[in-house]
Amino acid sequence: MGLYSALARPLLFRFPPEAAHRIGDYALRASPVWSALRPLLSTRDGRLATTVAGLKFPNPVGVAAGLDKDCRFLPGLLDIGFGFAAGGTVTRDARLGNARPRVLREPRRRALLNALGFPGDGLDAAERRLRGLSDDRRSRIMVSVSGTEIDDIAECHRRLQPLVAAVEVNVSSPNTAGLRTFHEPGNLSRLVEALVAQRDRPLFVKLPPWRSDEERDEIMPMAQASIDAGAAGLVIANTHPVEDARLAVGRGGLSGAPLFGDTARMVAEARNELGGDTALIACGGVGSADQVWRLLEAGASAVQLYTAFIYEGPGLPGRINRDLLKMMEAASVNGLPVHMA
Repeated sequence: MGLYSALARPLLFRFPPEAAHRIGDYALRASPVWSALRPLLSTRDGRLATTVAGLKFPNPVGVAAGLDKDCRFLPGLLDIGFGFAAGGTVTRDARLGNARPRVLREPRRRALLNALGFPGDGLDAAERRLRGLSDDRRSRIMVSVSGTEIDDIAECHRRLQPLVAAVEVNVSSPNTAGLRTFHEPGNLSRLVEALVAQRDRPLFVKLPPWRSDEERDEIMPMAQASIDAGAAGLVIANTHPVEDARLAVGRGGLSGAPLFGDTARMVAEARNELGGDTALIACGGVGSADQVWRLLEAGASAVQLYTAFIYEGPGLPGRINRDLLKMMEAASVNGLPVHMA
């Protein structure tokens, strides 16, 4: 058991989830500390290098949007060993989000339930913080943007795009009213086309999950519409919608370990449906090197995680990458089974 699991996590889990998150936020903002610890925490090896939609990352393990909603501690996440990190989700205006309680832990399942609803400081604050980062940092940072109006999303995209390596548009959060308008392929096409018209960085669309053939038949037209309109890739997938009376709004999104099987299935189905030219970032239930390997074999170009980090702490990315190297050696291969789209 690591230091985080033995000491830090039990202490943090004494606090409500959002209070614990704020404590972690402040800790990860201490960039000089994490820079000094980089040799101990991160793992650098050319065999881990990954290309996603033309972007080169030192390893395939990224941070999903939602962990650093306001782009405050992205450098710290890179220093502890993540290959890339997604900030946001950023909306044009500052938002309070949904009523509390809106985040629940489920430790037995190593899962979270959240109904946050995009709380955040808004576009101006995110732009200011990203502008303060070095070009080297920005080359491994994505930013997630969203909203319910195309013009608002387009403004976020236009202003933040020059400051990051790629932009992810979130049209699939189950916790935010109004996003379902973009589940209609025609509306999604118009949104993506508006962003592509001003694009000079790769654009990714974050899709909702599907758990049945019927849901797959609803989501695949969204995937195809995104690619046809010019998106470079897809993030598969967002949290799984669930109803839960413990949340103030009565419903939210499930994340964490229970999602992994669905994520692997969805990636394989999307790769089969879309062919080899689309970059797919797998997101949902990822927490080990074995799971990363399986997702890359299924057709993913890279992975994102969030909930496992809450449970495992800052040693997680380095551990996953060291284990990936061991898996390569055991398999007598010199690289990952990654799909280079």
